[in-house]
Amino acid sequence: MRIINLKTMASDEISCPSVVALGTFDGCHMAHKEILKNAFLLARKNGIASVAYTFDSVPKAKNGDTGAIYTIEEKIKAIKKMGIDYIAIDTFDDVKNLSPEEFFFKVLRGTLNASCASCGYNYKFGKGASAGANELKELFLENGGGSVVISDKITLGENTVSSTLIRDLIREGEVEALFSLGTNYSVYAPVVEGKHLATKMGLPTINQYIPKEKAVPKLGVYITECEIGEDVYPSVTNVGVRPTTDNNGEVNMETHIIGYRGYLYGSSIRVNFYKYLRGEKKFSSQEELFEEIEKNKEEAVKYFK
Repeated sequence: MRIINLKTMASDEISCPSVVALGTFDGCHMAHKEILKNAFLLARKNGIASVAYTFDSVPKAKNGDTGAIYTIEEKIKAIKKMGIDYIAIDTFDDVKNLSPEEFFFKVLRGTLNASCASCGYNYKFGKGASAGANELKELFLENGGGSVVISDKITLGENTVSSTLIRDLIREGEVEALFSLGTNYSVYAPVVEGKHLATKMGLPTINQYIPKEKAVPKLGVYITECEIGEDVYPSVTNVGVRPTTDNNGEVNMETHIIGYRGYLYGSSIRVNFYKYLRGEKKFSSQEELFEEIEKNKEEAVKYFK
């Protein structure tokens, strides 16, 4: 798979005809995977390249939401698993004011050499999101042909599978529900120095800050797992302001890794979220806090068994 930054690429980077999958692909959930799969299959059928066209950040939603489920690195990793030949990464501000026709001729036909496309039923493009999937199909038909595969809405129960739904679940602490939607919530970040209070109590923890572009989950304690090199360890993570030991109000992540002893400062560790256990609360003493952490450890071990 080749990654192309559209800010720096030459106009002939994708010289062969292509099928372009269109979407923000934040979280790369099951509906996104359907769009990518359709592009992959159509490209293989026609013997041409498959391209995922996406953005380097999450465009602001109508409700002002900008919190990302995935960083750009996580998005690339997820798309790569779908077998796509190219990922073309654009900047939303560079195209948001293009008319639908300008976007079609400049980006799709011009830069990406698109002969076909794949998108979702609710795909929007052009200034002010003025055009949708049907208008895209018409542009292809009127300008040399080419098929557009439009994926249907996917629902689970009463919910439409979407990035907005997933962000809402993250902020409600419902991280366990994400797996049924074909995605997950994780944080990959450097380990930073803490106050070492937990270490002194025999419960060493690592401290991390959630990348600023990511959605912040509901404050509280979660069953998690940590990826350290090739190994995976069960863990318990507190997301919050640490009311028992701090008073500065800054949100961070503090994770106790079960069964691991080692030096991790300066390393970047991925923490995968599995289940919300309880809300963050202020304990009467550090001893009471660490007793609760021991209980949470037992719950995490039982969960993974």
